[in-house]
Formats: sequence, structure tokens, C-alpha cells
Amino acid sequence: MPMNGVVIWYSRQDFRAIIWCEDSKELGIAGGPTAWRNPMISVEVGDCVSFRPEMRGSDRMCRDVRVIQSQAAPSLPAVMLARTQRATVSPNRLLHLCSSRD
Repeated sequence: MPMNGVVIWYSRQDFRAIIWCEDSKELGIAGGPTAWRNPMISVEVGDCVSFRPEMRGSDRMCRDVRVIQSQAAPSLPAVMLARTQRATVSPNRLLHLCSSRD
């Protein structure tokens, strides 16, 4: 069953993409030119795409990806980043080192 999503990262050199999926579960991964229906089409972050999802372990691979609307949501990656919570930094350097990943 086809699924829709929005491209939130794209590498023109490798034809790879990360796709936010309409069900808001796992992100989709388009891995290389064979994932695309037409690998020569121009793809940009924010394009709405349709694809056939395939689970490979815990990864959602996207197959037969095609653009259905260019620039449908160009600000989606920025909105997603803005909504992530930033960890507070402790003024005590020892506690900061023990409780932080950065």
C-alpha cells in the first residue's frame, strides 16, 4: 500500500533521502538511485512524495519514490527542529558531564 511523506533531507550526489512519513512513525529512507521511480527528477527538501514502504529490520525503506507535489512543505525540517526540546545545561560542570550527551 503506497504511503506519502515529505523529504526532510536529500543528497543529490547519492540520490539518498530521509522522508517524514504521513503516519508519523519511523522516518523513511530512500537509499540510492534504485529507490526512485525516476532518479533523474529534481528533488528538493520540502517535496511531497509517494512511495512503497518496506521494513528492513527497524528501518523503513522507501521504494518506487516519486514526487507528487514540489515544495509542499519547505519549512517542515525547521519546524521539526524548533519543536525538539533542548537539554538544560547544568552550571556544575561535573553534573553537566554526567547528565549530558554533548
